Amino acid sequence: EPDPEDGLKDYCDPTVLRSIVKKYSDFVAYPITLTVIGEEKSEDDDSDSDSDGDDGPINSMKAIWTRPKNEVTDEEYKEFYKHVSHDWNDPLDQVLVHIEGTFEARALLFIPSKAPFDLFHREMAHRGIQLYVKRVFIMDECDQLMPNYLRFVRGVVDAEDLSLNVSREILQQDRQIQTIKKRLVKKVLDALSFMMGDDRKKYEGFWNQFGPAVKEGLLDFGDDRDKILELILTGSTHHATDLTSLKDYISRMPEGQDAVYFLTGETREAIENSPHLEAFKNKGYEVLFFTDRVDEIWLEGMPIEFEEKKLVSVGKGAIELGSEEEREKKKEELEEKQTEIKDLLDRIRAVLQDDVKDVRLSSRLTESPACLVNDEGEMTPQIEALLRQSGQDVPKVKRILEVNPDHAILQKLQSLFESDPQGTDLEDGAWLLYGQSVLAEGGRLEDPATFGKRLAALMAKGL
Repeated sequence: EPDPEDGLKDYCDPTVLRSIVKKYSDFVAYPITLTVIGEEKSEDDDSDSDSDGDDGPINSMKAIWTRPKNEVTDEEYKEFYKHVSHDWNDPLDQVLVHIEGTFEARALLFIPSKAPFDLFHREMAHRGIQLYVKRVFIMDECDQLMPNYLRFVRGVVDAEDLSLNVSREILQQDRQIQTIKKRLVKKVLDALSFMMGDDRKKYEGFWNQFGPAVKEGLLDFGDDRDKILELILTGSTHHATDLTSLKDYISRMPEGQDAVYFLTGETREAIENSPHLEAFKNKGYEVLFFTDRVDEIWLEGMPIEFEEKKLVSVGKGAIELGSEEEREKKKEELEEKQTEIKDLLDRIRAVLQDDVKDVRLSSRLTESPACLVNDEGEMTPQIEALLRQSGQDVPKVKRILEVNPDHAILQKLQSLFESDPQGTDLEDGAWLLYGQSVLAEGGRLEDPATFGKRLAALMAKGL
């Protein structure tokens, strides 16, 4: 007897049998028929037989992935994509794979045109790769065949040499599956690379939908890292709206530039107005903008190079730009000014000691009075925020306050220091300089009320 609560079906029911055949044997090359003993004929049935009901073939036998690409129409590909993906949008592209050698496998993969709403949810309802063996359906959502960063890829893989009773546990250790996976990933990345060069607009549509997911592949330092770096598109100071690749960036680098410069932030607008960019704009050096959450993580990992050029954050460490001669000249100028206002810097450092680890003169500022930078290897404020949001207890990272020695505000603070080294006006000025630096990078003040009072007092004196 069927028991729906325990998932037991009536396997004598023709409807149940048809559904099983459609699910597991729809693409088997041989016709499967279902004859129902004693099934009544309809009035329109002109068959001479009065006894049995025969469905004819109940499997389609249309294994589209076994047919040459030039024998399959675009409409057939679209129809099959919708069948396996349950996505009613047309696919962006399809990738045919034929693996030959010690074992044989075929695959038909699709790159969707629209990202599913749950692409970045942990409990994403994957409808990824379906596994077949000799055209017999084995497994839905076979995540062993595609890395997580390509979890949006849909399609089927048909292996000739696997066992029909293969399990997920066996697949995890199967060398053949690992080899198939490697070939599939290469074919997908090659297809994306071709799309990027052949139809940039089409590729930008893909990147806007799936770029953050693809960049997750940069987190594990695997064999695909260089290929993924080639696929990256992002904004930069080169153009107000157009995206650029790392290869395009390097092709525009002026003589004397020896690194690829970037800055991370929550939005492009926040990065564009960052004081960290001033010296780079002044020097004519392009800076890349990275605004996805995953960027904060992969760019914080091990040192990254692309075409033998290091990726360097303009918000970290000391910045040295220009030729060796220009760098040496700038260094001498800063050392001279450092000597002139050393006592002022010591006083500002003492006032802000609970919030900053150092106060130093800046080589990256040309217009703004100050900015906050991280030491090399330290986590950014964005990483701190992400870790706290995940419930981790993260100690506050003290940053470095860099000040512009040529700015009128610093010159005014020097005058205040000379007249009253311990005065409250100087102390308020130091706090305002720090608060302004936090706000300039899109940060949040810990005590906005006190900042407002100090600003109001300073305005009253100035007016």
